Amino acid sequence: MGEGSDMKVLIAAVVFCVLSAAGFSYGPHEGLDCLGCHDPHYAKAPKLFKVNNEVYPNPRTGEAINGISALCLGCHNLSQFGGANIRPIFLHMTHPVNVKPNPKIAKVPEQLLRDGELQCVSCHDPHPSNPFWKYLRVDTKKGTQVGKFCAVCHPAKADFKFYGLAGQLDIKVFSSMNEAVGAKAFSLTDPQLTIENPTPNYIKAFGPIRNDLAPAYTFVPFEPWIYNPDPKNLPPDLRKLIEKPKKKKKRGNEKKKGAPGP
Repeated sequence: MGEGSDMKVLIAAVVFCVLSAAGFSYGPHEGLDCLGCHDPHYAKAPKLFKVNNEVYPNPRTGEAINGISALCLGCHNLSQFGGANIRPIFLHMTHPVNVKPNPKIAKVPEQLLRDGELQCVSCHDPHPSNPFWKYLRVDTKKGTQVGKFCAVCHPAKADFKFYGLAGQLDIKVFSSMNEAVGAKAFSLTDPQLTIENPTPNYIKAFGPIRNDLAPAYTFVPFEPWIYNPDPKNLPPDLRKLIEKPKKKKKRGNEKKKGAPGP
């Protein structure tokens, strides 16, 4: 091979490395795939999460962060994960999470709250099917229109005409949580928009570790599902499978068999 050919090979190799690095630097969730966050057999937190985070407190209140945000922060509030391209966000300098929004400050659509609170997933859908920048729920044109995303909760401060919108309800938000309709951007008035997994949690003992899991393929509305359960906590159709038939108690005034009558 001549010098010209060698130079072409070198340029091609450099371009490949740069493009590969750029691709992997977009976000770690694509590289991690489902098993990066979830474990279907040895989960340590709700919703089959691998990370059980009970450490990091809210810097303002001193109380532990709970709910889905605690699971996100299990990786994202630790600087040691930087080598895995997981960006730490640090609670003391980020947008508040795990809080009930003050209506004078933010007009948060109810569909984006979890148990009435603003959580990490109110702003982000972390699943790889989300095509938007930084896993935000709104298409910001790769970060050039972040104001449109902010306008979802702060419409009084937004210039909707700048984005060609009439108002807050014209903004569409992405969700991958409704498998019946698929992952897509929903109108805020669409009843099919949800950011929650509607299944309850159940508890499974695994050695000394307490695991809260979600039976994602079992529909048991408003009922706790417990492994090795107390029968009174089960739905009736399952309760009868494990309950022992009750023996009828004899009343004190009942006649004993063979006893003479009056």
